[in-house]
Amino acid sequence: MPTTTPLRHKVLSRAVALALAVNFSMPPAWMTAQAANHQLTHVRDVNIVDYVVNVDWDFDNPPSQVGNAAQRLDRAYITEVIRVMARSKFTATEGRHRVGHVFVYKNGKFGNNVDIRLLNSEGRSSANVSGWGSRGATSNNHLGFQGTFESVDALGKVINHELGHYTYGLYDEYVEEGAPLKTDDPGSPSGRDTPKNTAMNNHLQFVTLSTPADYRDASQRQTAQARMMATSADGSGGSAWEMLSRPAEQDPAQARGQGRTFFEAFRGVNPQTLELKRPADGFDADLRMVFAPEPVFRDVIVVDRTLPAARLADLVQAAKTLVGQSAGDVQFAVVTSPGDAAALVFTTADTAGKQALTAALDAIQPVPDGTFNGLAAFTQAYKLIAGVRQPGDLATLHLLTGAETQLPQEAVTTARTARVSVNALGLSGGDAQARTLRTKQAQLQSVAGASVNLSQASSLTGGSYNVARNGAEASKDASRAYNEAHANPVASVRGDGSAPLKAGRSFSSKFRVASPAVDGDVEVETYFDPADAAKLSFSLTAPDGKVYTPTTPTAGVGFEADAAEGVMLVRIGSQVPGRAGVWSMAVTASADMVDGLGLDVSSASRMQLAAYVLGGTSDKAQTPPVLRATLGGDKRVKGAVVNASIYDEEGTLLADSLALRDDGVAPDIRAGDGEYTVSLKGLLKPGEYYAVLQAVNDGSARLASLGALVKGARNEELPVEAFEREVEVAFSLDASAAGVIGTPEPAPTPTPGASSPDEGGGCTVNPAGRDASMLLLLGWALAALAMRWRRRQG
Repeated sequence: MPTTTPLRHKVLSRAVALALAVNFSMPPAWMTAQAANHQLTHVRDVNIVDYVVNVDWDFDNPPSQVGNAAQRLDRAYITEVIRVMARSKFTATEGRHRVGHVFVYKNGKFGNNVDIRLLNSEGRSSANVSGWGSRGATSNNHLGFQGTFESVDALGKVINHELGHYTYGLYDEYVEEGAPLKTDDPGSPSGRDTPKNTAMNNHLQFVTLSTPADYRDASQRQTAQARMMATSADGSGGSAWEMLSRPAEQDPAQARGQGRTFFEAFRGVNPQTLELKRPADGFDADLRMVFAPEPVFRDVIVVDRTLPAARLADLVQAAKTLVGQSAGDVQFAVVTSPGDAAALVFTTADTAGKQALTAALDAIQPVPDGTFNGLAAFTQAYKLIAGVRQPGDLATLHLLTGAETQLPQEAVTTARTARVSVNALGLSGGDAQARTLRTKQAQLQSVAGASVNLSQASSLTGGSYNVARNGAEASKDASRAYNEAHANPVASVRGDGSAPLKAGRSFSSKFRVASPAVDGDVEVETYFDPADAAKLSFSLTAPDGKVYTPTTPTAGVGFEADAAEGVMLVRIGSQVPGRAGVWSMAVTASADMVDGLGLDVSSASRMQLAAYVLGGTSDKAQTPPVLRATLGGDKRVKGAVVNASIYDEEGTLLADSLALRDDGVAPDIRAGDGEYTVSLKGLLKPGEYYAVLQAVNDGSARLASLGALVKGARNEELPVEAFEREVEVAFSLDASAAGVIGTPEPAPTPTPGASSPDEGGGCTVNPAGRDASMLLLLGWALAALAMRWRRRQG
């Protein structure tokens, strides 16, 4: 396949080119530190931390605070609470971290995929330890506690305490009266602990974080923080400042797997000589509140036209499904590479808009002898976004290409810096030769000569990556990625599929539906090639044996077919009597099918299964790969059975029924916290994979505490009714990482030097108008193309 010369662009100024060279020559490890829970969560200029908040009420029609009728929960109230948090963080970090932009959404928007949740209810506030950078991790902060309301000052300090857990990976330094010292849960406070005068003990009384001096007395080293983070057998080396100032790879083994982020702002701090100044002045120098009551979602569909016609048709089918199922207020644009006349600027996905978008997608033609230019395509997308984006708006690139595709490093660094997530959908079918060619093409397009695979591109930008084998799977995966990007409260219950059916043959899949309290309304979506629409018949069997079909409608069960997009949607409403139990969806073919089937069962629930792989990559070379899953919503669920099957990107099963455990035995961090883990050490070679995880609760599971709790009485753990969940996660393993087959164990990581590009730069969002810095990023990307062209011409 011949390559083509990148487009010629006007060479930008020497200053811009220099800025590009500095910003984009950084290795992939730099990008890892930028990955975040929400796409607007970020570290700017090393010291400024941007957070995302949601509140479970409407701040423009504010209710009263729980237990305090005189307090209206309006914008002014939220602002004052955040100011207390920002001042507390600035003081605790000795001015090394200032809070910058705080994006605030109402009515629980984005669910658990934010940094800070404010809940107008009574409860014991909590947080995911080292949740920064993990999808679905958060801190829950209640406005009432133990029969009384939290004052503005107290709530702000509660949030700061929980962010100590969530952002930095700190553990508690208080005494939990009556709690035993658990060997399988060292990170939990006990009644035998020796409290410290720090914000991780009593956040209302103390403002600082612990130093080595707090642990100088060997008889006073019994805290959750020391048990998890001490580097010596005598319990020393575990204070907060000793932990913050060292890279996570130097944490003790029991803590290394939690995924703690090292922040560049703490590099070079000597905890032994640190003198606490407790600064407060200037804490709000960069603080900007950005209230976003009605954020606009702008999605750019990027289509790779260089795939063979059949593979391209599968991806176009997925794109049409994505548009067809979207909400009417979402805006889409279409960008192709190589570019053609089908490209559309942002179009609202109302009825007319969907027709225009579908027509544009249908018009896309393959260019099998062309070159996919990821940097040029992404640059065009950034230009479209920059022209219309307002503060608090969300932007996503849906990249539809082959699983063998690589991207120039600059395309991904720009996406992360510009707060644009990448949902990559890779269609299998490419061979090793195609992968090698794609890698070389991406490297030629890169100023740094570096490429990033699709799994890395998605994880580094807060997006999702899926691998599909046919159009039906691609449509299913695109719909799931859309729901994640738009923070729809949707939990995946079951995914399934089949090869093309022969005439007279049937496919059937079973799934469990819980009561409306757990599962809400349930949707069963079957995806197929539109050419097969007239050949298929559908039936749904309830737990009591009653059979529903499109011709036998009943209250609460509805069928909705879209033959043009290849989707059959079945809704099981909350009002259906006796709906809790095992259902079955069946599809029968009257003639041979041309393509396979995909099935996706989801519920309107925040009780979700989420998963990711930590370690096994070059940026975490000393951490063997661990597959980790969390189960739950506002509260975690412990006691479920969680298993995983692992496939290569072509769909070949490599490992079946791997049991993930929540028992506190390494690599699991804490027993009974609703986080399940299994080691992948020595199991897989370098390459790209995906895992399908299933969680089953037969009714014996119980609610668990969500991560680390604020000081106070423990709540009773309640039983959870029977339900099931599923999730699919793609990941890659590098040859340089520990635990990957063929990789020697690496030497210990040396103590960091004076400088590193881990955390720096960034995109400043202007709260008074458009995100103008996107235009500068665009200039950098254009300069990248120009510089690469000049090199090749030389």
